[in-house]
Amino acid sequence: MRWTNELFYILFLNSITGAIAYGFWSVLKKNMARRKKLKYIYPMLGIVEAFFIFPIMYSYLKISTHVPGSHGAYYGTLFLRTPFIYNVQCVIAGIWIVGAVWNLAKYVVQYLKFQKVLEKSVRFRLPETEKNKIIQELGMKGNVELYQNYAVTSPIVIGWRQKKIIFPVREYEEKELTTILYHELVHIRQHILEMKKMGIFLKLIFWCNPMMNGLLRSIDMWGEIACDRYVCSETAYPYTVQEYYTVAVDGLEQSHLWMPKMVTGFRKKSNFKSRILQMKNYKKENDFKRIGGITLVVFLCAVCTTTTLAAGEGFRAGYEKVFDDTKVMVEDEGAEDIEYEEDFISENENIIFYNQSGINLIDESGAIDSTSLEKGVTLIVGTVYAKKNQAITIRLNITPADKSVQYGIITSDNKMRYVNGTGACSHAFSISSSDNFQIFIKNTSSKTVTIEGGYSVY
Repeated sequence: MRWTNELFYILFLNSITGAIAYGFWSVLKKNMARRKKLKYIYPMLGIVEAFFIFPIMYSYLKISTHVPGSHGAYYGTLFLRTPFIYNVQCVIAGIWIVGAVWNLAKYVVQYLKFQKVLEKSVRFRLPETEKNKIIQELGMKGNVELYQNYAVTSPIVIGWRQKKIIFPVREYEEKELTTILYHELVHIRQHILEMKKMGIFLKLIFWCNPMMNGLLRSIDMWGEIACDRYVCSETAYPYTVQEYYTVAVDGLEQSHLWMPKMVTGFRKKSNFKSRILQMKNYKKENDFKRIGGITLVVFLCAVCTTTTLAAGEGFRAGYEKVFDDTKVMVEDEGAEDIEYEEDFISENENIIFYNQSGINLIDESGAIDSTSLEKGVTLIVGTVYAKKNQAITIRLNITPADKSVQYGIITSDNKMRYVNGTGACSHAFSISSSDNFQIFIKNTSSKTVTIEGGYSVY
């Protein structure tokens, strides 16, 4: 099926594109940290995630790819397959799917176990004044529920639409409660939990990409740094930075229940040293200096996009070379060039129609999506108009390459002109009089075949 083939390449190319973006982010991160522009580092990780999500390289190749023919080019025909490419693709896709399903199942089991523990949480009977004051200060909408749980040993944020803050069951000083509320509410206000969730989702899909673990660690660490910076520099937090981190250290010294990564809180002791150092080096920017940070963000988008397009060209060249080196050549090429003509009797045919309708314009070309064709079935691809002395060129790639099909045109008076083809084949049908012509393909082999290609009028 065409859509499965294209979905494979969307995911494969997105993995490459995202890796490129993360590589450039890692370089820029060092530069921005040295320049004390911490404000922009974490949001730029959102740009990296976007490069994993949006099919930039695939779209570029889809628009620009063409397969040359004897009478023109077929635009939009992408990733034709040889038996070798098909087999390699099947192996990669099989391993990819098995790994993704395994990781998803493992994570779901762990998360359900964690949710079962959280079911024993109870309402935290805390005066609402302080919480509501911070919520109002941060400009947040909606309410955030507070809970306590004996199994949780440091404060965390959980939830999808309705966020919850889970506290350990113990006594709290006023400074502790204020610091925790500021930290966790800023997590919610800055959508840090959503960024983590997206990172987990991407990790489950692109589990075989070696950069995904680094991306998740970066999201985790720089999300905490972004939260620390915002609390200590952008809010009315009533205590010092030293007091803020003292509360955090006390939380980190607790032993931790296992928690999936779809939560936030004071729970990354390994990142704590980096958090302190970054806050120590942080310098609040004035409006003029912000231009430099924004420039770096724009630069990241520009350089990633440019590099992605260049990588796309390299991938296309490599793919075409592999295709040319592995395509199956027909030994008796003369048999393909012999045109046959006979009456087309639709009652005798098992006919299906391709999902294209209408008449294509003369100068436009059509792509024939990958379609499985059972033995004896005739596929009506579409209808084109051609003038006298023009030619309708049909190009096909047939899998398995040793199976034969008939392909050609049907005139308005039901005359069928066709040739036999196997593997990668093409033929130009000359037109003696202007007419509307149906493009057809018939599987004359004993097994189901997969066909794809294109047709055009010149």
